[in-house]
Amino acid sequence: MPIPLSQHVLQALLIILLLPTASLEVRAATDDAQAKAISNCFALRRSEPQAAMVVAESILATPGLAVEPEIKALSCLGVAAGMAGDIARAVESAALVESKVAQHPHLADEFNLRALSNAGTIYHIAGRVHHAAQLYARVSELAKHGSPKDAALTRVVMLTNIGLIHADYLDSAQVADGYYRQALAVAKSIDHEELPLLYNHAVNLVRMGQRDAALTALDAAEGLAVRLDNRLLGQRIRAERAALLIVSGDTARARQLLEAGLAIQQRLPDPPGESDTLAKLSAMHLAVGDAEAALRSAEAAWRKVERGPFMQEQVQALRAMIAAQAGMGQTLAALASAKQLHELQMGALKAQRFEILADLQAKMQDAASRLEVERLRHEGEMQSLSLAKANVLRNSSFAILALLLFAAVFFLLMQRRRNKLLREISATDALTGLTNRRTATHHLNEMAGAAIQMAQGMRHVLFIIDIDHFKKVNDTYGHFAGDGVLVQIARALQAASRPGDIVARWGGEEFLVVCRDLTQEGACAIAERICAAMTQTVEPASGQLLTVTVSLGFAPFPFFSATDQHRDAAAWSYSIRLADRALYAAKTRRNAWAGFWGRQAPVHGTAAEALDDPEKALRSGDIEIMASYPLAQS
Repeated sequence: MPIPLSQHVLQALLIILLLPTASLEVRAATDDAQAKAISNCFALRRSEPQAAMVVAESILATPGLAVEPEIKALSCLGVAAGMAGDIARAVESAALVESKVAQHPHLADEFNLRALSNAGTIYHIAGRVHHAAQLYARVSELAKHGSPKDAALTRVVMLTNIGLIHADYLDSAQVADGYYRQALAVAKSIDHEELPLLYNHAVNLVRMGQRDAALTALDAAEGLAVRLDNRLLGQRIRAERAALLIVSGDTARARQLLEAGLAIQQRLPDPPGESDTLAKLSAMHLAVGDAEAALRSAEAAWRKVERGPFMQEQVQALRAMIAAQAGMGQTLAALASAKQLHELQMGALKAQRFEILADLQAKMQDAASRLEVERLRHEGEMQSLSLAKANVLRNSSFAILALLLFAAVFFLLMQRRRNKLLREISATDALTGLTNRRTATHHLNEMAGAAIQMAQGMRHVLFIIDIDHFKKVNDTYGHFAGDGVLVQIARALQAASRPGDIVARWGGEEFLVVCRDLTQEGACAIAERICAAMTQTVEPASGQLLTVTVSLGFAPFPFFSATDQHRDAAAWSYSIRLADRALYAAKTRRNAWAGFWGRQAPVHGTAAEALDDPEKALRSGDIEIMASYPLAQS
């Protein structure tokens, strides 16, 4: 069952992009109490954001506050507001930081670098990715004029931010991992250690399925969290560790970690962290068979982030709800939640597009206005300034072209992700979540057209499975109960199949499994395993238990050895027909399996003729039949 591991970096964890608080120390002579208040605010912004907001607001209320401490207080307020879920206040604070920097050109580049880096991070927390990226670019330019250490710290910031964008918005964990590793290498070169960077890298490793590497990274992050006494990140690290424990089957220890951490997160508070922990608790309940408790936890996870901007936590909560609803047989509710999840993801993509379009339009209009002013101002100096005018026009054209290119690239990435989501949806059976018949047929055609290179005695095998007496379930309990049976049976079939197998809903109550490279004995063993795994006890109505069994038929593909059969897109259809005949034979017994296996292509006649008349081929010894029950001797 799917475990809601954090697939993207939580918005509150973007504070890793802030440079160390020491870099924002008051350098001018200021009041000691004010300096301590600013230091206290930055110390609290990660672990106790509500308290940090109170401190920041008290600093900003100081009469005659100088511009540097004002910018520092706004930076602290913006990050803390973002972590507390007050996105409007966060965006307002970031905009004020930008405005103050622009209004005071006498500020040192070193100070501006840190201020704009903080503003970019705040925009990133608020989901204003395009605006954040523009500020990151400005910071990179400023860093070129600073000290080597400042340049290195800024490079850590930029690499991490790029990695976050790939993980958060482009669903590219592999690409994000490359940027995280570069950031860690640069940080190590200057002896700089950043807790959230270690955490985000570990989460991305979990998402990539690299369990051992993720555990090592989580160990390093948790050690640093203990040394820094960072309760917020410490608990999120433990929640990720609990998710890995669920995957490995240690649900008791996972439950301990999650329930203890939930109490800490409620006191901080940490709403997105609570939601993530509740989603993991839902997965834990589902792993031990308590679907009702799983649904309660998933619904609580959704309520924590329903009205906030925490898209990734909303995605995790909805996925947990879908899994729990499917586990309870609530098919219609699961479909409604899946639709809501799809709309959420598509809405985020559209919002990013609108942000880019609005910014691009404003910049193009501004560029046009500047060109007109230049033209009017220099109208009387045609000869002496003609070259300057040409340069202005050329540079402006280059700027507009660059903006258009940036927008095109971003649109392309957004479109790729949207197309990927659409492909996943169109390839999946809406009820069971398995591959649908159209996609399975496409895979079979690809296999038929590929070169057949298998070891001696091995072939691909097609298994067709049919639920016994399924019509009786529908007639007795209704189609809603029947849908619940299909979902439960599909989950059992998926769990019993190998990682590389094609597992599809073939139609109605029929399922298809395609296994590559099996011997005859291996095919019989898998048939036995599938039948055993799909024998399920279901509850079609409250308090009424019913044992559901299946019948199975199989045949290899190619049916005869690879050297005896030509490759063509229709070759697998012969094997499907024979698997269907074997299924028909098994259905006479119920809770049974049967299969045909081609020994060798017939000497007289063609393979197609043997497949069209399997009874004759059986008598001639060209085909062998095997079954889970005694076969009548002819």
